[in-house]
Amino acid sequence: METQFEKTAVLNGDHYRHFGIHPKTASLYGDKVEDIVVVVMKISEDQSIPEPNNNVEKVDYWVWYDEDTIVSNCGFSNMLFAQRFLLNMCFPAGIRGCEEAGRGKAYRVEIVEIKDYKLE
Repeated sequence: METQFEKTAVLNGDHYRHFGIHPKTASLYGDKVEDIVVVVMKISEDQSIPEPNNNVEKVDYWVWYDEDTIVSNCGFSNMLFAQRFLLNMCFPAGIRGCEEAGRGKAYRVEIVEIKDYKLE
């Protein structure tokens, strides 16, 4: 498994959102193509699970990893959020239930670099 990956995203004040955004659909989110950047991320060494409702204003990126994902050829899905509880809401059984069922794994990630997005 690669520990570093890239996703397109848009800056929203103090954090990034709309990971995997495509220029053709940016306007659906109210974003402009020129606001899209490429965010380079890596799996954080700190994989501790935050306490519930503990400092929800703090940006703490979490991504879902699934080798069988069709969204990305690297296994890291576009389910990437600035809080773990937001990622948890994507799963009816929660993150723990899906991990125990062998459907993937949640990882805390950190930003390594921000690059300009080049429209192709």
